Amino acid sequence: MSAPGTLHRTTVVQSWAWMRLDILIRLIPLAVAPLVFSWFTGTPLASFGLSLRHPLRDVLISVPLGLTGFAIAAAFANYLARRSGRWFVPTTPDLIVQSVYYLALNAPIEEWFFRGFLQGTLSRWWHAPAIAVIMATAIFGAYHFLDRWGWRPVVGATAAGLGLGLIYLWQPSPPSLLAPTLVHAAITGGFLSLGPYVLYRWRRRENLG
Repeated sequence: MSAPGTLHRTTVVQSWAWMRLDILIRLIPLAVAPLVFSWFTGTPLASFGLSLRHPLRDVLISVPLGLTGFAIAAAFANYLARRSGRWFVPTTPDLIVQSVYYLALNAPIEEWFFRGFLQGTLSRWWHAPAIAVIMATAIFGAYHFLDRWGWRPVVGATAAGLGLGLIYLWQPSPPSLLAPTLVHAAITGGFLSLGPYVLYRWRRRENLG
């Protein structure tokens, strides 16, 4: 690395150790809660963003927004690493595992709960979409304290949550989780997996050159 500090190369074994707990204590409850709410209230699941009515539009929007979010997240992760003097970079196999996890599980479930369920439900209750975005964003940011994140990464997560909330809000009816989920996965990858990996490889090539 070009800056002094400690480099940690994470492995599949290390990642699976936290992923299996994460699935049980975080992702499953987040995934199930809207289903229980829907069953008790009779709210259709489509009201929580389970719709693919405008997939081409969603994908086209996700590409530039996702690339932008990825770049910002990677730069922010690098800033935090420089402050702490610790770089966490996945090995190539771990990069694949983490990327699949963030794209297939983490991003869809968090968007399902925070944007589709929470933001959507508050918006319908209060008839105030902007306030619903702010409230859901605040809860999304604060929820990252549960993982013992410091205030700087929580601020970053909150800013990302606001962007994702606006993406979910400003789309044709019926709302779809596709665009915010793809952008969410890009941001998470930029912050936690592919972003640090790309920066590490780039700096290593510079040093070898």
